[in-house]
Amino acid sequence: MSSIAVPCPHCKKKLKLRDKSLLGKKAKCPNCKQAFVLKLPAMTPDTGEHSVPVESSQKPPASAPQIQQNTPPATETPRQEQEEKIQIELAQPATPVVGTSAKWVPDEPATPPPVVSEPAPSGFPQIDTSAPPVVDTSPAPNIDTGAADSAFPNIAVEATENAGVARMRELRRKNAKRRNVTIASIAVVLLLIGIGGYFVWDQVEETIASKPVKLAPVTTTNPAVALSQPATPAPKVAASPTNGTPIRLLYVPAGTRILIHLRPAELWAPGSQGEEFRACLGPVGIWAEQIIKEICLTGPAQIQELTFCLILGSPGAPPEYAAVIRTTEPFKRSELIAQLDGQRLDDYSFPVYSGEKYSSMIVDDHTYAIGPPGNLRAAEMAEAREYQSSTSPGIESVLKQTDRDRHLTIVFDPDEVRRQQDVLLPEKAHPFINEFLDWIGEDVETVAWSMHLGSDDFYSEWTFRNSTMIRPGKLAINLKEQLDALPEEMLESVQKMNPGTVGSRKVIGRFPAMLKAFSMANQEQSGERYAQLVSNLPERAAPNLALASLLTWDESTRTDFSVKAKPRPTGPQLPDKVVDRLKMKLEVDFKRMPLEEVLAYIADETKTKIILDGAGLKLVGYTQNMRQTMNLGTVSALETLQAIFNTKDQEQMCLIIDETAKTATVTSKPFAQQNNLKMYEFPPAK
Repeated sequence: MSSIAVPCPHCKKKLKLRDKSLLGKKAKCPNCKQAFVLKLPAMTPDTGEHSVPVESSQKPPASAPQIQQNTPPATETPRQEQEEKIQIELAQPATPVVGTSAKWVPDEPATPPPVVSEPAPSGFPQIDTSAPPVVDTSPAPNIDTGAADSAFPNIAVEATENAGVARMRELRRKNAKRRNVTIASIAVVLLLIGIGGYFVWDQVEETIASKPVKLAPVTTTNPAVALSQPATPAPKVAASPTNGTPIRLLYVPAGTRILIHLRPAELWAPGSQGEEFRACLGPVGIWAEQIIKEICLTGPAQIQELTFCLILGSPGAPPEYAAVIRTTEPFKRSELIAQLDGQRLDDYSFPVYSGEKYSSMIVDDHTYAIGPPGNLRAAEMAEAREYQSSTSPGIESVLKQTDRDRHLTIVFDPDEVRRQQDVLLPEKAHPFINEFLDWIGEDVETVAWSMHLGSDDFYSEWTFRNSTMIRPGKLAINLKEQLDALPEEMLESVQKMNPGTVGSRKVIGRFPAMLKAFSMANQEQSGERYAQLVSNLPERAAPNLALASLLTWDESTRTDFSVKAKPRPTGPQLPDKVVDRLKMKLEVDFKRMPLEEVLAYIADETKTKIILDGAGLKLVGYTQNMRQTMNLGTVSALETLQAIFNTKDQEQMCLIIDETAKTATVTSKPFAQQNNLKMYEFPPAK
C-alpha cells in the first residue's frame, strides 16, 4: 500500500499521511508541538518510483506542494511494518483555502524557477514554501488521520485548472445581480413615493391653507383680544436637590420585591419639615415610629439611614423582612451583641448571628443588619457583604436611578404588590391599591418614588421602568396625560363622599385642586429603559398633600362609589357681581408659591374666572412663576390681591374686572393704559 511521508522540519519526526488532500495545510507536530506546513521532500533515486510531469500552459504557484509517494520494499520485516499511529492537529483556519491551477510538478526539477513575491490576497493565509524540504528516506511512522473524524475535512482537488477562478467569477456575478435587484427595488419605492406625492400635494396645500395662521399679538383696545395669553415654552425638569449615591442591596438576603429607604434622623428632628409631615400622616406616622423601634432595636433619632426590604414568597405566605441600619453615632458592639438574638456562626471572620427570631450581622461601628431567621438566611446576608443580593431585573435597574440622600424612597414591583396584597395591606385598603395599580397600567414593570423635604421646596420624583412593549418616551407622555386627568377623576369621587366634620370636608374638597397643582408642576423625561415624572413644589405642598391624601383615603373606605353623588346642600347663593365674589373670605398662607397657582387657588375659592395676562406682565418684566410668600390668615380675595400688588417689585400689577364677561384679569399698569382698560381701585387699607 502506497503512503505519503512528511518530515517535521523542527524535530525531524516523520509523519505518515494516508490522504494527500491534507498537503499544503498547516499542522502541529505531535512530537514537538511545533506548527509547520505539510509538504513532501524531493524524491530520492532509490525509491524506485518515477513521477510524470503534467503539461501546463500556466506557471505553477509558489505554494504548490511537491507530492512524493513511497512504497515500502517487500523485504521489510514485520517490525518495520508496524507504524506508529499519531493524531495530528491542523493549525489551519476553519475556512479552507481554495487554490487555483493545481497540477503535479517534477520531484527533482533541474532548475527551480525563480519565485516572484506578490502580496497575498486579504483573507487568505500566506504559506511560506521558500525553504527547501528536508529529505529523509528512513521509514516514516504511520499517522492515522481518522478519515471519519470531522476535525480533518476531506478536501477534493478540482480537476479543472480554472475551477477556482470560475467559482469566484460566479460569486461576483450573483452579488452583482443582488445589488442590481436592491437598487431597482429602491428606485421603484422612490418612484411610487414621488408619484403619490405629485397627486396628493394639491390636497396637502389645501389642508395647510385651511389651517388658521397664528399672528403675533398686537395692541388693541378690545379686552377679549388683549387678555389672550401667548403660548409659553414648557418649563425645564427640576434639578435634584440631592447628589447622593444609588441605593444598594447589601447585607440582605436575596429576593427583595419591596424596598423602603429613609433617613429617620432628619425626618424625626424636632422642628423640622419632617416632623410636620409625619404629623399630617396621623396614625401612619405613629405606626412607622413603632415599627422602626421594634425592628432596629433603637429609636429613629439615632438612625442616619434605614433600608427596609420585604422578601415575598408564595401567595398567602407571610413576607420576610430585612433591615440595614446605619447609625448617626458609633455604637458599642458589646451592648448591641447583648440585644441580638441567636448564636454566632464560626464560618465567618466577622460577627454573623443566627437565631430563632431573626438573623443579624455587624458590618462596622456604624452599620448592622437584621434579617430573617435561620442559618441559610444568615449565610446569604454574609455573602451580600461585598456584592449586592439578587432581586428582580426591574428593581435592580430602577435602583440605579435612586439617591440615598433623599428623605424617603419606595421601590416595588406592581405585579408582586397586586399578587401579595392580602398579606401586605388591610382589606379596606385593597380597593385603593388596586385603583392605583390600574392607574399605573401594564406597561410598567417597576416603580420608584422618592421625595425630599427642603426648607423652601418639596421635591418629588417618580421613576417607571417600561416594559419591552413600549418606548420610555411614549410611556412618559402617557403617564403625564394620565396624571393631568387625575384631578377630574378625583373630583368625581370626592363628590360622592360625605365627611363628618367641617375640617375634613374642606381638606377633602380641596384635594382635587391640590392634585391639579401637582400635575401642573410635574414634567416628564425619559432615559434608557425608564420614564420619570419630576416636580418641585413649594414647601407647603408636602404636608397639605399628605393630610389630604390620608383623609381622602380614610373617607373612601366608608363611601359607596356605586351610588350617584348626593346633591350638595343648598346654601347662600354666589354673588352675581365679580367684585362681590372677590370679597369672599379665604385662608392665605403662601410660601414661595408661583403667582399662577396663587390665582388658581383664589379663583377656586371664590368661584371666579381669573385670567393671568402673561403678555401684559412681560411689558414690566414680570413672569407667571413669581414666588409669593405671605401669611395673612383669613382675609378676602381682594385683600389678598392688594397685598400681592403692594409687594416690593410687584407694584406695576393691576386688576381689571369685566362684569359683562364675569372675569377678573391680572395684568400690568402700562398694558392697561395702552389699551384704555379701567383698573380696579382697591379701598384704602384699614
